[in-house]
Amino acid sequence: MKILRSLAAIPAALVVLVGTALGLAVPAQAAQVMEGVYNYTAAEGESGTWTIYPTCVPVVGDLREPLYLPVGCKLHVAASGDLTGGDAVLVGGVWSFTTPKQEGMRCPDGSWAPTVETFKFDDATMSGTRSVSHNGNCGLQPGIINTPFTLSFNKPLPLPVTRYPLICEPGGLRRCF
Repeated sequence: MKILRSLAAIPAALVVLVGTALGLAVPAQAAQVMEGVYNYTAAEGESGTWTIYPTCVPVVGDLREPLYLPVGCKLHVAASGDLTGGDAVLVGGVWSFTTPKQEGMRCPDGSWAPTVETFKFDDATMSGTRSVSHNGNCGLQPGIINTPFTLSFNKPLPLPVTRYPLICEPGGLRRCF
């Protein structure tokens, strides 16, 4: 009877041991966060560049191991020319930002009316949609104008960006760099 109980305990212990070994494997690398200078090309022909600087915070852990996984990222998008920039956040796998523009729409009489521009883009497909909404300015019906656009990598950022992993000092509460 004791032998049977011992044999039954071996598979359970083996499962725990194998599960622990797999859980302690090399830390997973996060997908690269977008950064650099990108060419922006809209379907209607408007083009320019977006310079994208990511800001992320490391995963919170016990700081015994290097921190590899960025979370809570924002992409700071600086636009050239008449393009719009802003701070994009990742929602449902799509980066998006919204920016109000005081002079966003030219009226038939030559005056300017305010609009709100929303950009949504996928960093995997390098495509997105620019939505310009207006509230019935210039005597028009309120509406939203959607325009697809594409992004293509142009060059790296002019300033170096420190990438993960963050290496933490040994002992108690530590600084990471």
